[in-house]
Parts: sequence; C-alpha cells; structure tokens
Amino acid sequence: MDISLDWLNQHKPGNTAKFFNLEFLEKIDDTFKIKVTFPPESTNPMNMVQGGMIAAAMDDATAMVIISAYEFKKGPLSTDLHVLFHRPVAVGEAVIEVKIIKLGQKLATVEGKLFNADNKLAATLLHTIQPSDMSDEEKPKIE
Repeated sequence: MDISLDWLNQHKPGNTAKFFNLEFLEKIDDTFKIKVTFPPESTNPMNMVQGGMIAAAMDDATAMVIISAYEFKKGPLSTDLHVLFHRPVAVGEAVIEVKIIKLGQKLATVEGKLFNADNKLAATLLHTIQPSDMSDEEKPKIE
C-alpha cells in the first residue's frame, strides 16, 4: 500500500496539528517521520513538555497516518492510547516515527516513537483505533 502524507504539510487538519506544527518529513520503508514543534505553552512547572502534550502530539501524528492509510474514507476513533515516557522533552523540535502494526476493518493498531532533539527515545505510544466512516465535513480538505 502506498501511503502519502504530503497533504499534511499544506493542510494541517484540526487545531492540535496546527498547535504542534506537525510536518511530514519522509517515509523510509514502513516508517513515517513527522516533525513536531512543542511551543512554550506546552510546558509543565519544570519547564519541560507536559506529558499530556506529548501524548496529544503522538495521537495526532499516528492518526494522520491512519487517515491516509484508509484513503480519507475512515477516521480514527481512539479506543486506547498507551504511552510510556522514557525521558523529559524540551520545548522545540522533536521527531515522531510512526509504524502501522495492523490495519483492519474493525481495528487498527499503530506505534509512535518520539525522539528528542538529541535523537534519543523520549516516549513510546501504542494507539488502538476503531476506523469509522468520516462525513465530508470531517475529512481533511485536500486540493
């Protein structure tokens, strides 16, 4: 299956994709690389990126891959987000690597790994999704 995320760079769907300035970088084999920029507004009291913000960015990145994989016909209804935090993440750029584990009719599972600015693994996400029909209003506007 040939999946492209080029549309993400022109049309950032949803406010969180805009907030984190998600940007598709490249696809290598079965891995999609997406850049995320954590703004100062995403910090916790220790001035590091708050865990919920990391989870939200990884949720969006994995969802964009799933939307593309279902050719914009299905949207991701999350049934489970399991996040492991390995080290703190500073404000600024990081990279999320996304791999589809299973793409089925009733369930999809995708993995996300967030690497900090030093290219060290900072968080891992396992995202289980129920693919659901999207109305025309819900579909990302692609021209």
